[in-house]
Amino acid sequence: MKGSQRQPAVAAAIGLVALALLPVKASEIRQLRIESGPTGTRAELHLDTLGEYRLIPLSNPERLAVDFPDSHLARGLALPGAAGMVKAVRTGQPVPGTLRVVFDLAGKVKAIPTTLGGAASGAVLVLEWPGDGPAPVQAVASAPAPAAPSGSAAGTAPGAAPNDPIAAFAQHPLPASASPGPASAPTPALAAAATASAAAVVESVPTPADPPLPPPPRPALQAGMRPLVVAIDAGHGGQDPGARGPGGTREKDVTLAIARELARQVNATPGLKAYLTRDSDVFIPLEYRARRASANKADIFISIHADAAENHSARGSSVYILSTRGASSQRARWLADKENAADVIGGARVRVADNTLTSVLLDLTQSGNMKASEDAAQHVLGGLKRVGNNHKPDIERANFAVLRTSDKMPAMLVETAFISNPEEEKRLTDPAFQRTLARAILDGVDTYFSRQPPPGTLYAARAQAAQSAQAMDVPRSGIGGSR
Repeated sequence: MKGSQRQPAVAAAIGLVALALLPVKASEIRQLRIESGPTGTRAELHLDTLGEYRLIPLSNPERLAVDFPDSHLARGLALPGAAGMVKAVRTGQPVPGTLRVVFDLAGKVKAIPTTLGGAASGAVLVLEWPGDGPAPVQAVASAPAPAAPSGSAAGTAPGAAPNDPIAAFAQHPLPASASPGPASAPTPALAAAATASAAAVVESVPTPADPPLPPPPRPALQAGMRPLVVAIDAGHGGQDPGARGPGGTREKDVTLAIARELARQVNATPGLKAYLTRDSDVFIPLEYRARRASANKADIFISIHADAAENHSARGSSVYILSTRGASSQRARWLADKENAADVIGGARVRVADNTLTSVLLDLTQSGNMKASEDAAQHVLGGLKRVGNNHKPDIERANFAVLRTSDKMPAMLVETAFISNPEEEKRLTDPAFQRTLARAILDGVDTYFSRQPPPGTLYAARAQAAQSAQAMDVPRSGIGGSR
């Protein structure tokens, strides 16, 4: 009996010792996934709590080790397979209590870490390895272009200017000119008779037009040309749903749908490549969105949103750019305050930086970029005007946090429609309307880059070809003219 009474006491003591050995604030990696796309490779490590971690780059062979003190893998968690830059994923324990996750890499590419979270749902460590990956623009560029309907410009390839000088040159070829041989000067009477006879022949027998010259070869994406990266930011996400429509539609869902459609159309346009700051329902702090775009070498940044107002009849689209010197209207100021509150809703640590020195420095870094943002926003606003009535006829300005870190590229915030309007709420969930919105935004982006093509891009090659075609077309003005 005494032995049997002692057994539960020993078991209880062992249990207490085991509990004492467990870390008090141990975090658990609940999910680990890797995905690859046109802009690189992305790994997400979902933890139950936000804790410390350490990145350890290793060479020969290339690896990235991530140490999590006082952490462990969830029971039964399967490690993902290879994807993109990641050849394999392994785990280990370099010292007791520390979990190490090792990513075997295919090459030497620096990872970009982003820690998201701090909310009740846990935290996410995102690792991104930027890279070009398979570029769909090359496949599209080699595909045959559809024939244009007669008398219209509907067949112009995506990315071409509406009045393409190359196409205009193909439609108006230079006429063939015959070299006159030596002849004696005709008398005035004979010349008049010959002129009348020629006029009669022209009126009675229509001469067939000269066969058109083949159009000059259209520049295509070639080796050495870099694609222009369009960063598309789907507003809100994760624990931040954004505005809600009368029917329950969440802003974060429609912005992601429109962003994905815009990315599809961008990737189908020769010379352009899309980068999505988020392609799933995750929360990303505002300051990281443009920084992610910059890390992926974006040439333009577009944040997609859906507007809301107490007046449920408000409708239309609006385009906003950053202003460090006050808002252009009370509505713009209110909207910026509402959008800037996303970090508070999402649980991110908000850094207050509104002192005078910070404002001056921000103004200096943004001043050279304001004009580019204004030009690009004007073209996008013009594209949206063809979709329907814009809520604001001109671009608006306010101090949007999501645009503050976009000092290296033109940036804008697009309010696509009013989700608070029952009619526009339905349209926002319609894939056909989403395609129309995306096309309108892309038209503006295409026009902007066509008029201000960065060097080393397909748009620059087109501009050069257009100038050459115009130079060839200049002598035509003197043909048939009097001397």
